[in-house]
Formats: sequence, structure tokens, C-alpha cells
Amino acid sequence: MLYHALRQLSALPHRFHAGTRTFLMLTFLAFVGSLLASCGSSTAAVNSSSPTPTQVVTPTLRPTSGPMPTPTHTPKPTPKPTHVPTATPTPVPVQTAPAILDLQPASMSIIGHLDCQKNGAYVCLARVLSRPNNQSNLNWFASTNVPGHIVFSPSGGNLSPGQSVLVTITVPFNACTSGLFFFHGPINTHTIVWGC
Repeated sequence: MLYHALRQLSALPHRFHAGTRTFLMLTFLAFVGSLLASCGSSTAAVNSSSPTPTQVVTPTLRPTSGPMPTPTHTPKPTPKPTHVPTATPTPVPVQTAPAILDLQPASMSIIGHLDCQKNGAYVCLARVLSRPNNQSNLNWFASTNVPGHIVFSPSGGNLSPGQSVLVTITVPFNACTSGLFFFHGPINTHTIVWGC
């Protein structure tokens, strides 16, 4: 192949100056030489019909004759058991039912001039009770829709199961409008009807 290319270059028309032909031939040869150098060798490029297997040399180890070193005993640290904390079971809180409020008077009505003392105002009494079988304390408070300066004493509190408290309700004589007294617990409300 190289021979044919060189022959065609040498047969260029004679109208090219001899120096130009020589320059073209040298350029072509330099090109082919660099091409062959990048591929390895010209014989490798021409005769590369199948790859040639190469032999892999694997070194083998042979035991040496002579005294073998005696192994020395190296003390190893004895592992010490570590204390693994055990989880303390957390008691699950028992859901307790909310406390129920009870109220006296059982009639659920107070008539000022019949049921209350008259000491410059109507002074009436009601009793708030926490049932004995309640599983939690009773939080309670009192309110009213009667206009005027109505006073509950105490106006609220916290009772253990089975306890009760006497509530004083003071109603001025000039606030003698019918209405309601409310006693609120966590899950129920009792109402006392008020009238003069």
C-alpha cells in the first residue's frame, strides 16, 4: 500500500517542479511515519489479523528450609462485660373517668324570701358534692345570669372524691331579678332556679 502511494507521487506530472514533488513525498512519508508510530509498528499494522496470546507468569511460593521462628505469646486484653442498662417499664397511666358534680338543695330552686336569710341581702346556701365513687378530683366553679352584684363564696374549688363544700350565695335586695345559678363540673352542670 505504501509502495503504491509513493509510486503515484513520483508519477506526478513533470510540470510540478522537482522540489515540489520532493516536498510532497517527504510530507507524505512524515505523515505515514507518524501514523505508524501511533499504531505501534508497520508489521503490527499490516499483519494484525488476529491477536497473539501472551503468556502470564504466575510466581509460586516455595517453603524455605531452615528454622521457623517460634511464635511468641502476646497477651490479649480480657474483655470486661459492660453494664447494659435495662429499660424500666413505665407504668401506663390509667384513664380515669372525669368526676361528677352533685348539688343540694335537691329541689333545684331557691326562693329568696322563703329559703334564704335576710341580713341586708338574701344569703342563701347550696352544697357542692363530689361523689364518693369518683375516680378523680372534682374541679368546679359557680356562675349566674342574674344581673347585679351576686357573690358566690367560694366561687370554685377542687374536691376529692366524697368531699363537699357549703357555698354561700349573696344576692342584694335590689337585684331581685329571676334567673339561674350554675354549678359547673368537668362533665356536668347543675342549675338552681332563682327567684325573690
